[in-house]
Amino acid sequence: YGEDGLKQHEDQNAHGGGGGGGFDDIFSQFFGGGGRRRDEGERRSPSVHVPLHLTLEQLYKGETLELEYVRQVLCLNWEMCVRSAPDCEGPGVRVRRQQLAPGFVQQVQQADERCVARGKQWNKDCRECPNKTETEKIELTIAVSAGLRNQEEIVFEGVADERPGMQPGHLHFVVFEEKHSIYHRDRDDLYLTMEIPLVDALTGFSFELKHLDGHEFTVTQDGVTDCDFVQKVPGKGMPRRNGRGFGNLFITYEVDFPDELSEKQKSSIRKILTEGGGSDEL
Repeated sequence: YGEDGLKQHEDQNAHGGGGGGGFDDIFSQFFGGGGRRRDEGERRSPSVHVPLHLTLEQLYKGETLELEYVRQVLCLNWEMCVRSAPDCEGPGVRVRRQQLAPGFVQQVQQADERCVARGKQWNKDCRECPNKTETEKIELTIAVSAGLRNQEEIVFEGVADERPGMQPGHLHFVVFEEKHSIYHRDRDDLYLTMEIPLVDALTGFSFELKHLDGHEFTVTQDGVTDCDFVQKVPGKGMPRRNGRGFGNLFITYEVDFPDELSEKQKSSIRKILTEGGGSDEL
């Protein structure tokens, strides 16, 4: 193969060919990272997700909540409890090297909670900080913006537990929208179902509704209303999160028919509906 074969192999590696990682990966495996080292980025402690139960009224109006959050923080003198450990690769990771053959050394990663950073490990007998962390209460202000939706998150960055050798993770408050007795929500729109008597379905009606923030508004329906008719009331839904207006309210009407009619009622209804030359059929 000679020089041409070596050049072909290098070209394959440069273009992702050959299915392998090239000579650098081989030397990295056998000689403890002699080739290129992949940057794993800054490690963080695990993020925390906390459910935040909110009523539809709170999500409509928006609200500011004050609460206490308890987390673990590093004790004041934690750095005095850290000593050098060259085989610590990072938080919780130790590299063990073993000789496979003369001139060939393999490195194997293994979990070790004593490793707190690259080249450092925790001294478990340290009197300055025997438990690594201690409890801290912090005050948080949660701004619930009007129109926030179910399952959306309010994130506080770097507020999760502290750990040696790591940046704190993020604290996520996940919105859980509580069920409402009247309204049902879908994104920016609101829905409700109303039962109306037959006389209103035939003659039209008007009624007052109380919205989620307490203000009242009038809904009017003229003419005949069919069963399961859906009326759209523009601008009476949830506030849009971008601040540009509101969604819509959709009202589904269910007509309450009487269980039975007297002969006199039947005769009156037939007479009314056939006046003016109309059909004599109901």
